[in-house]
Amino acid sequence: MIVKVIGVLIVFSIVLAILATEPVIRGPHLDLLAKLDLIVAILFLAEYLSRLWIAPLRDGARSGVRGVLDFAITPMAILDLVAIAPTILGFISPELYLLRIIRLVRIGRIGRSKRFQKSVRHFNYAITSKREELQISAIYSAVVISISSALMYLVEGSIQAEQFGSIPRCLWWSIITVTTVGYGDVSPETAAGKIVAAMTALFGIAVIAIPIGIISSGFTDSLKLEKINIGSGND
Repeated sequence: MIVKVIGVLIVFSIVLAILATEPVIRGPHLDLLAKLDLIVAILFLAEYLSRLWIAPLRDGARSGVRGVLDFAITPMAILDLVAIAPTILGFISPELYLLRIIRLVRIGRIGRSKRFQKSVRHFNYAITSKREELQISAIYSAVVISISSALMYLVEGSIQAEQFGSIPRCLWWSIITVTTVGYGDVSPETAAGKIVAAMTALFGIAVIAIPIGIISSGFTDSLKLEKINIGSGND
């Protein structure tokens, strides 16, 4: 429960820092944003100090100040302190307000939850067990991007030298097209260029779908293996 509350506070504080960079919002609501940020910072500080206070009571911890110091130099405690510091710096110098986004690092504390750790284990298993398949998928993606960039350079390079005047320039267009993002900042004008673009988009579907399918298969295998282990343990 506490982890969830802290997670909500982390997200809320990051949203505050982001909103404060927008002049339309910051202008009329600067005082409100500052007060909300101060409240969140006080809650973070109180939570940090309370964990320092009870640090000597942990199993295996040394008593007194030594136990507090042992806890204070742990990576998680240092990370918490780094996340609190930007608020103090923000009051010292308004220009440092953006540093409060550093609180994003505190989201790492959620990683201590057992459910999150379980998900990470499944993800790691999916990646490592399907490593060869993912490598083949990466090679396929590189081939599609390289060939489409070269073809677009040949058919559009002389027409739109600024956008397609070299293969490296075409790489940007190819990656955006293959990943189906399609910003539209550059596009072919010739019929041949449009054919290349259409083929690139079609092959791009496989570039996205194949690794997703491979990782999903790895997740399924990991979940099945976990159920088998649980079943054998109960026996």
